[in-house]
Amino acid sequence: MIESMHVVKKLIERYDYGGALEVLNEKNLHDGNAAVIIDACRYAVNFDFETARKKLNNLSPDLMKDPDLNAIKKNFEALNEGQPDALMSELLENLKFQLVNEEYIDFLGRIYRFKEAIYKYMFIKTQMQDRPFTFQMRFLQKKEILKILRNHYKIFNSNLIYALNSYFKKHAKQNDRIDRIIEIMNTEKMNQLIELRHESLIGHGFKGVSLEEIQKVYGNPYNVLDDFRECLEALKVDVYSYKYTDINKLILKFLAESNENQNNK
Repeated sequence: MIESMHVVKKLIERYDYGGALEVLNEKNLHDGNAAVIIDACRYAVNFDFETARKKLNNLSPDLMKDPDLNAIKKNFEALNEGQPDALMSELLENLKFQLVNEEYIDFLGRIYRFKEAIYKYMFIKTQMQDRPFTFQMRFLQKKEILKILRNHYKIFNSNLIYALNSYFKKHAKQNDRIDRIIEIMNTEKMNQLIELRHESLIGHGFKGVSLEEIQKVYGNPYNVLDDFRECLEALKVDVYSYKYTDINKLILKFLAESNENQNNK
């Protein structure tokens, strides 16, 4: 059991919840609370938050009122509803996963999507004033935003980010916070990362991506996370940092308790 716990610890540190669950299954520990949380995370890291939330219903009854687990469940509900604080925080965590696992092409893909999500959020918020916002709204679809830009602002560029840049440059009210975000999103080093993405397998080419190439254009790749975090803070998004680190600690706690119970039998 101790050896298995060590393996599970290494796997969840790399956010490989599928692999961790497989180890527990092999040891016939798939019914424990740790396995239930791991199973939920396996779906959450793939953005299937509804299934992740439902998986937590398999926890033992005495844990259903645990405040830490309730917080996780509420977070999954907020993610499933497309609440901006939860979803933007999840995107930031997901970006970190790619770095930890050295999946640099996916890392560049997430950067592109994150940049697009920030622009969409800024734009729709300017159109909605104080009305409730979620990422489930149909107005977040690219075609809907481009339609608004064409019909109301005479912007006809089909590239969403370029079109939104034109909007903020020509039509948006002066706003220091938004100006700062656009400055970060359009630095030369950010544009070079996006260009690496375009040349890769998930863009328009077949070029590979190495850590050295990313460092060459951006320095420490974790600086990308810091820059996105600065953008979210400027947007007054409440960033939930270290979510999966906290969840992993909970998993290891339940595994240790399970091990102790077995030793006492």
